[in-house]
Amino acid sequence: MPRIPVLALALVALVVMIIVVAVSAYRLLSPSGDVVVLPDFAGQNLDTAQTSAARFGVSLRVVAHHNDEKIAKDAILGQFPAPGEHVRQGRTVDVIVSDGPTVSAVPDVTGLSVRDAQIALGNARLDLGKVTSQHSDAVFAGRILSQNPIAASNVPAGTKVDVAVAQGRPQEYVPNFIGLSLPFSTVAAKQTGVTLGPPLWLPIAKNAKPRGIVVAQDPLPGQALNVAEKIILHVSGGPPPTPTPLPTLPPSPTPFPTEAASAAPESPAPSAAPSNAPSPSAAPAARSVRVQVALPSLPAPKRVRVVLVDASGSRDLFDQTTKGGFTLQLDITLTGAGTVQTYVEGVLTNTNQL
Repeated sequence: MPRIPVLALALVALVVMIIVVAVSAYRLLSPSGDVVVLPDFAGQNLDTAQTSAARFGVSLRVVAHHNDEKIAKDAILGQFPAPGEHVRQGRTVDVIVSDGPTVSAVPDVTGLSVRDAQIALGNARLDLGKVTSQHSDAVFAGRILSQNPIAASNVPAGTKVDVAVAQGRPQEYVPNFIGLSLPFSTVAAKQTGVTLGPPLWLPIAKNAKPRGIVVAQDPLPGQALNVAEKIILHVSGGPPPTPTPLPTLPPSPTPFPTEAASAAPESPAPSAAPSNAPSPSAAPAARSVRVQVALPSLPAPKRVRVVLVDASGSRDLFDQTTKGGFTLQLDITLTGAGTVQTYVEGVLTNTNQL
């Protein structure tokens, strides 16, 4: 027999053997059963889809979870093989399940302005909803009184938060107490309706302001004042005491009078002609005076200055941003005649003669 036909027969036998092994492996590894058309499981609850898949002779396997703003939690987002594919019964279908919308914690926006609340809600992936007005004497006008949903509640991202905004009580600002004495600051705070916290006394230090003078405050002057917020005054403890000098001993008495000491002083002869030299004038006397200054009532906070002008010069008695409408009681040291001048935003509005 020729050699080539033998090789051809051997090659054909090898091909047939490979086909038989491949078919056997496919039948062994592939699901057995009838061919079915896969239904569409998308949008169905996972439990419901499992029941539906069992009727078709297939099973479901969850391979991933994803948040979705429109698909409810535990609903199927997608599947593989796709709907309409022909598969044998016993096949496992991979599915992706929704974890529902992304959840955000609602921030507390009470006490904020509408603009600041909108920023805070945006950072939490929430939106500002309906804005209503409500009269209140406890919260400054323009500040948020209440919110819905309440703070710290968990809601889906994109939820609208409704707020109620206060009306009626105007915004107040922090007065300037720097440079004033602590007793005067206490009286002024009571008259302006602000609350002071316990003062912070600073330690005694070299070159410090006199004891009891306000050198700093928190919050700073001119800042918006929150309801029930207390102002903390930093009060100087004063400079260290000046050491008392030792007393000077009197000179020892002279045992014998000297000629210069015993000699009588000569009196100048009286002059018949009057002197043309002017006599020196007495310096203006300094005295302590208590004055009352009525500050004008202003529609909005403005800078108000009270200035004392006397023989020693001029100095500020009061300088702060305020709406006025109250009376200052000031203990001052006056040299000679003087005036107390009141300025509003640099404009002279009143002069009191002392």
